[in-house]
Amino acid sequence: MPKNPPTRARTYDAARTKEIILDAAEEIFAELGYSAARIDAIAKASGYNKSLIYQYFGDKLGLYTEVVKRADQVGEQATGRIIAGLMSEEGLVSDAAKFKKFLETNTRSMYEFLLEYPRYRKILYWEAAEEWKTWNQISYRPDDLTQLHELAQSAKNNGILRKDLDPALVPVLIMNLTTATLQSFSRFGNVLGDADSEQRQKEIMEQLVQFVIHGVMEPSSL
Repeated sequence: MPKNPPTRARTYDAARTKEIILDAAEEIFAELGYSAARIDAIAKASGYNKSLIYQYFGDKLGLYTEVVKRADQVGEQATGRIIAGLMSEEGLVSDAAKFKKFLETNTRSMYEFLLEYPRYRKILYWEAAEEWKTWNQISYRPDDLTQLHELAQSAKNNGILRKDLDPALVPVLIMNLTTATLQSFSRFGNVLGDADSEQRQKEIMEQLVQFVIHGVMEPSSL
């Protein structure tokens, strides 16, 4: 009587499995916010059981942290090289034209990233609605805003930024103006027109860029 063939253990591609779980988690967190999201729902959406999710990510907060981290890294991959190149330019914080170009590029990059990544944008909206309570608990914190604050402080010292402007507000203004503008598309469609069209989105972005430039830079440096 022939022997039964050896059974093969089920194998998992850990990296692919994590990406599938993160995709499902991102969707649930974006639709429901952190507080209302449940691991059961994420497990069902991903097709993997809860025990595997806990094995990979520890707990709900750990999973949320990885979702935020992955989104930030996507943004970094899309725009980081350009921004880093500008930041390394000699005279960035002493040459008004270079700093203006940096602000323009930074604002456009933020806008385009959030426009193309609606799930992450929704997560930010939920965080704002819940007063950033969960965000302030996560172990991963993007640091690009700190860098922009430092550059803005140096630019102000060199007379490029408005004398009456707190440099700490520069990254805050760019972040909040872009997110708030994108959030307003649905609400103010009657005055913005077809905000879903590519042409209109570009027009709005350029208006936003000019608003930032003229709002933060010393008029005499423009």
